[in-house]
Amino acid sequence: MPCSSITLHRVIVHAPSERTASGWRMVTPPADAFDPAKVRVTPVSEVRPGDTVIGTIQPHYGPLLQPLDCAQWVSYFSHASQPQEHGARPFDPQHCDWCVHNAYVLGVGVDSGYWTVDGCTTYSPDSLLLVIPRELAA
Repeated sequence: MPCSSITLHRVIVHAPSERTASGWRMVTPPADAFDPAKVRVTPVSEVRPGDTVIGTIQPHYGPLLQPLDCAQWVSYFSHASQPQEHGARPFDPQHCDWCVHNAYVLGVGVDSGYWTVDGCTTYSPDSLLLVIPRELAA
């Protein structure tokens, strides 16, 4: 019987903190914004209606903007997030003015493989998000 593959994401998720390891000050979500035990790392293309996106996972770059190993860092949204109304959808640069702007800045078109979620934030095809799945929402 063949084995099925499991995608593992190299991310360490820490509780929100007002300071980074290097001492930079950060804005954090309200203390009661979410239950950390319910958070999952999810590819952007798999965000569904009812899921709550609470942050992003970003590549870690050195001082000369070179990728460092496979390390990634977590960026929490600075507000209490709402469940997604529509979930992820392929990027459509004509959807709204913000999407037109993102298409220009990112240089991407309709079939670019980029994704958007509620609020029209544009994500690259390999983006990972911090999500509370709709099944775990309280």
